[in-house]
Amino acid sequence: MRVKTDRSIKEFLAEAEDILETAGSLLLVLESGLETGTKDPDKLNALFRAVHTFKGLAALFGLSASSEVAHKLESLLDGLRLGKVILNPDILDLLTETVTLLGRQVRQAATQQPFDQGLSIRERIDRILLPQSSPAYHHSLKEHIAVDPGILQVLTEYEEHRLQECIGERKNLFLVKTEFSLAEFETAIKDLNAILKKHGEIICTLPMSGARTAGIGFSILVATADNQEQFSAAISLRSGAVEHIPYRDTVSAEEQKQENAELKSVSNTVRVDIYKLDQLMNIVGEMHLVKNIIGRIGKELRVQQGFVGISMDLFRAQRSLERKLNSLQEGIVEVRMVPIGQIFTRLSHMVKKYAREAGKDIDLQLFGEETRLDKLMIEDLADPLMHLIRNAIDHGIEPSAVRQALGKPEQGVVRLRAFPLGNHVVITIEDDGAGMDPKRILAAAVERGIVKPNHQLDPERDSKEILDLIYVPGFTTRGMVTELSGRGVGMDVVKQNVSKLAGMVDIQSMLGTGTLFTLTLPITLAIIKALIIESGGQIFSIPLSSVLEIHQATNEDIETIEGQEVLSIRNDTLPLLRLANVFHLPQDDARIKFYVIVVGLAERRLGLIVDDLRDQQEIVIKSLGKRLSDIPGVAGATELGDKRGVSLVLDVESLIENSLTRLVTVPKNGDIQSGSPGTPEQ
Repeated sequence: MRVKTDRSIKEFLAEAEDILETAGSLLLVLESGLETGTKDPDKLNALFRAVHTFKGLAALFGLSASSEVAHKLESLLDGLRLGKVILNPDILDLLTETVTLLGRQVRQAATQQPFDQGLSIRERIDRILLPQSSPAYHHSLKEHIAVDPGILQVLTEYEEHRLQECIGERKNLFLVKTEFSLAEFETAIKDLNAILKKHGEIICTLPMSGARTAGIGFSILVATADNQEQFSAAISLRSGAVEHIPYRDTVSAEEQKQENAELKSVSNTVRVDIYKLDQLMNIVGEMHLVKNIIGRIGKELRVQQGFVGISMDLFRAQRSLERKLNSLQEGIVEVRMVPIGQIFTRLSHMVKKYAREAGKDIDLQLFGEETRLDKLMIEDLADPLMHLIRNAIDHGIEPSAVRQALGKPEQGVVRLRAFPLGNHVVITIEDDGAGMDPKRILAAAVERGIVKPNHQLDPERDSKEILDLIYVPGFTTRGMVTELSGRGVGMDVVKQNVSKLAGMVDIQSMLGTGTLFTLTLPITLAIIKALIIESGGQIFSIPLSSVLEIHQATNEDIETIEGQEVLSIRNDTLPLLRLANVFHLPQDDARIKFYVIVVGLAERRLGLIVDDLRDQQEIVIKSLGKRLSDIPGVAGATELGDKRGVSLVLDVESLIENSLTRLVTVPKNGDIQSGSPGTPEQ
């Protein structure tokens, strides 16, 4: 083999190493795509071009063996590009070995070592390429898409293959028609191609005859996952048009048989009615009750017999049943989970409608659409979220002229965000509007008899408590020409709906800056873990997701501030509520010690005074029916599966709300509450 001079080889070595390094990086991308099941034709094309360049350089510098290996590799890559060879781990290994061989040949030539001709690899590539034939395409591309036949006639074999692949993936097809002046042509077409590649795949670029200007026109066929509105907005053509190429409605039976692997995999998806999943989850809940009964029987046997014989066998069986039930439960819950983006999309359409009706320019920003939540919970969240967003638009965001006078951007912003937090999902609705004025809220509450005239609330010190007044039934500031107008109307319904989902609502607002509502919800209500407690001789269940911590205390630990019982925990003052008083249950005055269960979230915390703690277990919350659904402090009932029978499930949000407002609100009968500790909730 004759080669160039030493200087020529060094020049070739420097350039060849750069090319092969690029080829190695592209192979890593192909390997990653193979593992994830994704395809990137641009990377495969880039690898093909790199090998083609290497082949020419090797021939130029007299490395005929390297040029021949590169030629074989180029043919293999062309087969991959055209779909005649399917990329799999074995093919990928062969590609990697061939690029490695080329690098070794270059180094051997540079150091004049014995030269590896690569005969084995050439033979392996030949065996792969020998049986290749054109893939069995559908009868004709024109039978699938309504496009000018003249375009299809001039497609290269590779372009036809890429178009066929995109049709198989059901991508949207667009024909971008544009014109450029001769002066700007080179830069403009380059910039346009860069934008198009970010949003899809360029199938082909064809010259367009009959340009309206003294320039040059092009028709660019593009495949993308974007719809026409998204695609048109993304490319923002200054001149020209975007034409959507529709799919034809009819597909023959033979074509259906030839669907590629990507389309065939879609058939693995099965639609399931969510209420059928709900029934399955109820059955799992009943099985948890059976498991608890088995556990209780096993516990009684162990007391009688110890950890031997049948008591130990029953213990092992109960633990095995518990593991399998938990796995089954997790599987059903996972099937019920859907992206919250489903409801975000609906909300975005309503925002445009409300903004148009209100004559306001509003930008809705969505974050965390991929956050997953129980399907039934998402549907129940639709009304509360819609109400909050409508209020933000109607009464939060100021008109453009007002915003401009205040030095704000003319376009208002509403941000809807969702993110997971442990076993919860947090949803926030934020606007950059006028914010809430605690002074006006307090004045409206006094005027409507919601707050006692002799209250001691301070708008600056007690702003949080005052903002919470908007949840009181009947509260409204209608008629006030501020951000508050209507903000309170129906907010008690929002609170109730979120509370039914075992969730909590929090408000933060700054006058002149905006308002933030935060909804915190469990990811599912199908089956939840609960803390079983006793108070006044009755058994209650508290969702464990609402429990922050538990303390044991005595009467000496309790202080009274302005008629409210409180407990000092780590230098923080925690308001207390005696659960027995809430439900008018008898109290054991001789009891020295009791438990304080801290429930709530962040600053909205409350200490529930209970007599005893029983245990923890999975429960299924059952409705109490329409007649009993409005009982304050109760979210539903559950069966405990043992001698304790049925237990009421506490509505933590309702208990917190009633406790924090009972000293300043007037009950429906018009009597001012005394504010004495332990007064039963009205």
